[in-house]
Amino acid sequence: MTKKLFYEDGYLTLFEAQVIACETHSEGYSVVLDKTAFYPEGGGQPSDTGTLGEARVNYVFVKEGIIYHIVDKALEVGTKIKGNIDFNRRFDYMQQHTGEHIISGLVNQLYGYNNVGFHLSEEYMTADFDGELAKEQISEIERRANEGIYKNIKVLTQFYQKEDIEQLSYRSKIELPGEVRLVTIEGYDNCACCGIHVAYTGEVGMIKIISAERHRGGMRFTILCGKRALKGYTKKQEIIAELMGLLSTKEDLLPTYIKKLQEELGATKQKLASYRQQALEMKAKEVAKVKSGPICLLEEELVGEEVRKMCLALCEETDEVCLVLSGEGEMLRYALGAKGKDVRSLCRELNKEFSGKGGGQQELCQGSLVGTFETIKDFIEGRLLRCMDEKREGI
Repeated sequence: MTKKLFYEDGYLTLFEAQVIACETHSEGYSVVLDKTAFYPEGGGQPSDTGTLGEARVNYVFVKEGIIYHIVDKALEVGTKIKGNIDFNRRFDYMQQHTGEHIISGLVNQLYGYNNVGFHLSEEYMTADFDGELAKEQISEIERRANEGIYKNIKVLTQFYQKEDIEQLSYRSKIELPGEVRLVTIEGYDNCACCGIHVAYTGEVGMIKIISAERHRGGMRFTILCGKRALKGYTKKQEIIAELMGLLSTKEDLLPTYIKKLQEELGATKQKLASYRQQALEMKAKEVAKVKSGPICLLEEELVGEEVRKMCLALCEETDEVCLVLSGEGEMLRYALGAKGKDVRSLCRELNKEFSGKGGGQQELCQGSLVGTFETIKDFIEGRLLRCMDEKREGI
């Protein structure tokens, strides 16, 4: 069993230990020490990183009480080695994890909901709860959580035997066998946890719930604590300052100004759509006047539903089969139509010949094809010409 120095002192960064084992591993070498200050992944908290002598420690995990250090260099068994923890990383995780305890404890106290999921990564932290909260309730939790930080409460950790802990009230997601470690923040939380935390709540710095979304019948909080919260706030201030400069307005007027711009943009889009529809209809009239027989048209700049709209506009001007294509290269979107005729069989032939996808109703089909405009045009005209020669009615 590896002696866990990180439980004796969460702020220990330098230590000396003996190498008990060193074996090859898929990611380098797996090293076991008689004692370690490296925290192994567990309780939702990622492992520490750092160095063992000249070897880089990239990952640490525990199995059956033995802690394995995955390093990039082999270490000689039996030698004494100096370990060095990346404390900036460690302290960041300590801030986040302690902040999560404060939040989860308050949610449980005030509203009776349980933390049913916890994820802590290098960029963000999430906590899942088995109930939903209103916006005002979330703001109250955040306010009280930061009050807990201002009070600078001692964060206590203690191990209990199963028979002793049965007399205590604490949060836990599962039934815990054997020795149980409780993390207590007086007035805020008392929870079974194997993670590492700051010594006093003041070291969390600040807590910010940046989002709260419905999740699996409950709610998921995304939380930033300490340095992360400050970094997030700084980034948002930079964005706000840039918007103020671009829009030449004050911070408190930004929402009103942006809403106005959205309304103006919506009205402009509606006008543009109307003008483009008029242009499509005019183009359809012009094409129908000068073309006889089936119409095959390539319009590269059509967007969204305009391929379909152009085809419908053509069908209003002629009884012939109309095919509208749009796109660049050999990946083309299409709309195929004819007033009063069934174009579905022609659509299937078109898809088969040009690796197409699509379908539709009797008088209008649409999809995508792989081919050039000229080859597709020749296919359509040749297909319809054969139909006329065979005196077949319809398509």
